Amino acid sequence: MFKNYYLPLLLPVTVLLFSCEKEDNVPPTDYSIGSTSHFELIDQHENGWIKQGRYQLSGNPTEEFEYYENGYIKSAKVYASYPQHHLYMEVSRSEDNKPLWSKYYLPDGTLWFETEYKNGLPSVKKIYSEEGTAIHTYTDGELSLVEFTAADDSSTAITSYNQPEGSRNVIVTSNGETVLDENYAYREQVGAGIYTGTQVPVANPFGATETSYFKINQSSSQTPSWENDADPIAFMFPYRLFDEYYNPGNYFATRFAVSTELYQAVIEQYPVTERGVLIGGGKYGDGYESFQNNWEVRDSLAKVYDENPELYKLKYGNEYVEKVGYGKIFFVVGAIRNLPTGGNVADDIKDIARKHMEAMINGSTGITSKEQEILNKVWFEVKVFSTLKEHLQGVVIDSAEDYKNAVQKVNDAELSVIQLKYRSVDSL
Repeated sequence: MFKNYYLPLLLPVTVLLFSCEKEDNVPPTDYSIGSTSHFELIDQHENGWIKQGRYQLSGNPTEEFEYYENGYIKSAKVYASYPQHHLYMEVSRSEDNKPLWSKYYLPDGTLWFETEYKNGLPSVKKIYSEEGTAIHTYTDGELSLVEFTAADDSSTAITSYNQPEGSRNVIVTSNGETVLDENYAYREQVGAGIYTGTQVPVANPFGATETSYFKINQSSSQTPSWENDADPIAFMFPYRLFDEYYNPGNYFATRFAVSTELYQAVIEQYPVTERGVLIGGGKYGDGYESFQNNWEVRDSLAKVYDENPELYKLKYGNEYVEKVGYGKIFFVVGAIRNLPTGGNVADDIKDIARKHMEAMINGSTGITSKEQEILNKVWFEVKVFSTLKEHLQGVVIDSAEDYKNAVQKVNDAELSVIQLKYRSVDSL
């Protein structure tokens, strides 16, 4: 009876000792970062996070980048394989995640356009083409002046903006003589022309042509999901959509970065992703403004165009605004950096990050303290972006209340011009 009485007590102790011994033999989770067949870890910070790295495919670099110690991007070079392997995007950012400058290149290696920033806002953007060079100047992030000079110095086009008065002035010269000097509405309206090669807004040959507003009330939304790249084009309308087929290939739609500041801000903030980013959001199209069927006006313009197409395009551009779209856009990006090399560990952390982001967006149950401790081993940040100027570089979301407030500001704001759709003057 003595043995039978103490046996139930001894058994749990034995199991407990065995369990402790078994746990002691389990190796600790490996959160280290190292090189793989597609990733080269060039340098690390003291905390083990990435300082410099390079992704590569078939011996060619696809992304070369450097992180600050706090996890923000310091610089990055991004390459494309189509139509041949080439550097197409290069960015530089400050330690507090403000853009400093960026450059975009054509497949032949020539510089296409570059942007300089001041206090996180665009300051000067230069666009180069065979036709000439355009210098876009910004004041407090707002476009204030566009100066175009033809490659052979034969002509110039200068568009200056006066926001307080709600107007813009267009002056076009040819061989030293002024051929146009007119004032127009501050924002480009239906009929406004543009040089598509350098995206220089010029004159409006249609004058006070009557327009109509068509309501569409179209909306769409998507909960955040893991995407390979932080490419928000699915959630946005390119600000300038020209009258031509465009295939971005297997990389960012950099054509839209010239005029769509929001798109440019996102792809320059997340030029490199580690096993994807969480991205979702919504867009609402209220309606669009377009011409009434005034064929008499178009016929008369066609006669003017046929008389001197070169002069016509010099004053009015090679395409004109056919539709002006109005609506609202917002999206949310959850970016993760410094993921451990181990695939299973990285997947576990990505799952925790997704749960944490969903909790802030949907108000669902958050992650546990243990999960938060694991998530703290990497860099993870959630931001809301929208067409509001204050959301251009994104607003950091740390709680469900932060997210609610950011989206509420979008809902309370006035409708924005979300797209200018163009038509070629050859169709006049």
